[in-house]
Amino acid sequence: MRSMLLTSGSAVILFFLFPGFFLKGQQVVFAEDFSGFITGTHLTPSTSDASGTLDSRTAVPGWTGSKVYSAGGEIKLGTASLTGWIETPSINLSEEDHILKFDISRWPGDASTVQVYIDDVPVGDVITPEDEFQTNIIAIPAGSVPGKIRFAGLTKRFFLDNISIERGNVSSSFSVPGKVQEKPVIYPNPASDFIRIENTGDFSRMEIADVSGRIIKIILLSGKDNKVLSLEGLPAGLYFIRFSSGKMIYTSRLVIEKGR
Repeated sequence: MRSMLLTSGSAVILFFLFPGFFLKGQQVVFAEDFSGFITGTHLTPSTSDASGTLDSRTAVPGWTGSKVYSAGGEIKLGTASLTGWIETPSINLSEEDHILKFDISRWPGDASTVQVYIDDVPVGDVITPEDEFQTNIIAIPAGSVPGKIRFAGLTKRFFLDNISIERGNVSSSFSVPGKVQEKPVIYPNPASDFIRIENTGDFSRMEIADVSGRIIKIILLSGKDNKVLSLEGLPAGLYFIRFSSGKMIYTSRLVIEKGR
C-alpha cells in the first residue's frame, strides 16, 4: 500500500477491470498493494497469521502462504524463529517480456535473505533486504511458462509491498519513484567472450552471480558510462546480473555459451 509504485488504494482494482491500462508505456497485467491488510502497522504488525484468509484480503483469489502477518497496508513474512512465504495465483508470462517489481525491507536488524521463485525455479539472485524499503525490479524473459510467483524467506523476517508485473517493451525503460529510468542494456546475450553494458544511469554497482547466488564479479559504475566486460574465466551457464543504487535494484539474466 506504500506509494512507491501505486498511488491509490483503488488503483489495484482498476488494473484488473481495465486490462489495457498502461503505466509509463508498460501494460500492467498483475498488481497487489496489500491494502486489504489493514490491521497492525509496520512497527507493530498483527500477531495473527493471515495465511488462511488471504483471498478475503487480496485483489484476486488464489494466493497461498505461510506465516503471513498484516502490517497496516503491507505484509510481514515470518517470525523470530520461523521463515514465511507468500505465492501469487498463476500468471500468464509466456507472451512477451515482463518486469516484476516489488518493495521489500527486513525486520530491523534481522539478517534476512529472500528468494523469488516461479513454480519453484529461482528467479534472480538471493535478496538481502535493508531496514528501509527498496524497490526490486527483476526481468522475466519472453517464453516463461504461466506460473505462480513465490516470495520466500530463507532466513529471518521481511516485509513485502506493492507487487506489480508489467508486460511490453521492457528493453526501453521502467518507472521508479519520481522518474523514468532507462533499463540497463546487456548484449550480446547469450554471450561467449564479452558483453557490453549500456544505460547504467543512476546505478552505482553491478554484480554478477552464479545460480547458487555466489557473487563472481563486482563492478562499480558511475554516471551513464558504457562498459565492455570480459567474460574470460567464467564457465558456460546461467548467471544473474544485479544493478543497484540507493533504493533501487534491477536484476537480469545472462547466458554464457562458450565456443560460439
